[in-house]
Amino acid sequence: MNQLGPIFREARVRSGKTVEDATKETKIAKKYLIAIENENFDIFPGETYLIGFLRNYAQFLNLDPDEMVQKYRDYKIQEQPAPIEQLTARPRNTRRYVLLVFVVVIIISALLYVFTTGKKEAPEIATKSEKAEDQKKEAPDQKKEDTILFEEEEVIQDFHKGDIIEYPLQDERFHISIDGVGERLNFSIQEIPFALVSGERVEIDFDRDGRKDLLLRINHLGEESVNLTLKKLYKSDILSKEITTKAPIEKEGPPEVVIIKEDDELSTLAVAPETGFNILSGYEKTDITVDIDTQSTSYLSYFVDKGNKEESLLKSGDTLTITAKDELKIASANAGALTIAVNKIPVTIGEKGETAAKIIRWYRDAKNSNLYHLIIDDWSL
Repeated sequence: MNQLGPIFREARVRSGKTVEDATKETKIAKKYLIAIENENFDIFPGETYLIGFLRNYAQFLNLDPDEMVQKYRDYKIQEQPAPIEQLTARPRNTRRYVLLVFVVVIIISALLYVFTTGKKEAPEIATKSEKAEDQKKEAPDQKKEDTILFEEEEVIQDFHKGDIIEYPLQDERFHISIDGVGERLNFSIQEIPFALVSGERVEIDFDRDGRKDLLLRINHLGEESVNLTLKKLYKSDILSKEITTKAPIEKEGPPEVVIIKEDDELSTLAVAPETGFNILSGYEKTDITVDIDTQSTSYLSYFVDKGNKEESLLKSGDTLTITAKDELKIASANAGALTIAVNKIPVTIGEKGETAAKIIRWYRDAKNSNLYHLIIDDWSL
């Protein structure tokens, strides 16, 4: 691999930058930078994205972008199987002559045998040959179906026609089958057919309890494979706590499926402002998760998305986690008493004894429709 990953990692360490620093300045999601440094290229939705990220990251680290891309392409060539003539030694002329004589002798012996036996075995030979041809014709169409058990919180990988995704939920196992890949993705959920094109995603409520269980998004649609993101919309630890009070699975009805055009969703997001602090940027818009630790007593109020106002009186040592989809408004009467991390990135909302109000919100990039920015800015109460 020409040590491509270590080259990036060592260059970043020499520059004194962390992965979080690189994420903020390159606008590339943290998971993709880590994937480059670990040479885990299967995670990328397509080679076009990968080449672009390699160039941007190389430029950020003062590496030669063209050289880094060439190292990646050299690796791709190295992974291709070598031609058989490169794996075998070239015979000398003497050996070639001996081999030719040996082959001629075998052919003559075979012809004499056929004529002397009255061609009794000729039909059997023909039959075997026909069977071999039939097997060759059938082989391309024979593909063993692969069943992928989805138990992680999130998976990004390629799928092919015939693959089956198995999703366990309580005592049931639900199935998504990949029926066809081309200009669109044809798939079935519990044998009910659906179709998706690029720029769309599916949210599925398998057990019809009013909560979406699984997100399926197309990252890249090719001729023979499709790169998908599969993500649990409710974490397994939350499900385990609610399993005793949750209503039984409605076996009579099919799963509830919602197809969302992400272009339509993007149009509802405001363009990123010039003010505020950019917490992170990336090509995937995730939930907003705010983790709060309290050093001394502080009053906190907040609004999750378009929901109602919620309030908490936090004492020293208290912790609180708030999750939102698009935006979170938060205010504190003793802002400096709170240690806050947004999607694992530390932020400050104010000083001790100070009343502060902030809005944390996803925005779309003004020029790149595939890029999102999570920004924290002042909020007027």
